[in-house]
Amino acid sequence: MPKQSPKAAKSSKPSKSPNGFSDTFARKPARSPRGLVPGRRVWLSLGWGGALTAVLAVGIPLLGSDVFTSDDSDKVVTAETVRTSPAPSRTPSPTPTPTPTRTKSTPTAKAVVPPAPPVVTPETSSAAPVASPPAAGTGSGGDVTKEAAKPRVRTAAVAVQELATRNPGRHICYRAYVENLGWQAAVCDGATAGTVGQGRPIKALNIAVSGTNGTAATAFVHNPDSTDGKGHYPTGWKGAVDGIDNYIGSSKNSAPDMLGFAINVGGSTSVICQTSNVHKEGWHGMGCDEPGGENLIFGGTLNNDLWLEAVKFTV
Repeated sequence: MPKQSPKAAKSSKPSKSPNGFSDTFARKPARSPRGLVPGRRVWLSLGWGGALTAVLAVGIPLLGSDVFTSDDSDKVVTAETVRTSPAPSRTPSPTPTPTPTRTKSTPTAKAVVPPAPPVVTPETSSAAPVASPPAAGTGSGGDVTKEAAKPRVRTAAVAVQELATRNPGRHICYRAYVENLGWQAAVCDGATAGTVGQGRPIKALNIAVSGTNGTAATAFVHNPDSTDGKGHYPTGWKGAVDGIDNYIGSSKNSAPDMLGFAINVGGSTSVICQTSNVHKEGWHGMGCDEPGGENLIFGGTLNNDLWLEAVKFTV
């Protein structure tokens, strides 16, 4: 059987033309299946791109201006509240009522006629009635706090209150104002007040008692106008109840020297005794008044050329 000649195999690929793409396009021109209208993907890409551009165009300025921050929102509300809220009306403060000033009254004994020199037994009256000693650090007027803050002067009254607190009963405390030395410390119940042998006259005495129903006294002082060589009583009697200061004479260096004094205590059984030291004469003997409070005792000298230098008292 004669052999058949093999057929040339068909090739799916066109043979390459020596002119390349131009020959191929000429044989079979390329046509878009949809013509010149863009495809779906192109429309989607354009749509998303436009949306993104719009978001960025609106969002970036808003973010940069901080319009939606909570702080600005609070500020706006606060500002509107301040502008619209009416200002509160002022109510005038009431004018305080001034506190009435309390006046301090000093208890005094019944006035008596001072003895006329040289007689030292004039008619007298009883001393002032008993009063309770005031509490330490308090006063009858003014600001108690301010008074307590001041340094406390230990007067005769302070000394006798302290003594009566420790040892209740009859007591007398006293202090002397001595020329060029001033007030000395308070002493009590027979101790010496003043100076001895220094030639310094006493100008004033501060006396206070407890348990005696008060005391009364008056100062006998130098008289520059004297024609009989004797001193005089420039003032009347001064009295104080128990626990209160009594002052006789004057606490000034220019004041006349005390030559002596007259003193008594109240109560039907109270007695006061004194001893005086006189310039150039020394200590005089002790003298006491009579019980009953209607009498007095004189201490010192009537001589206008001498003066009182020291004293001692007991009750």
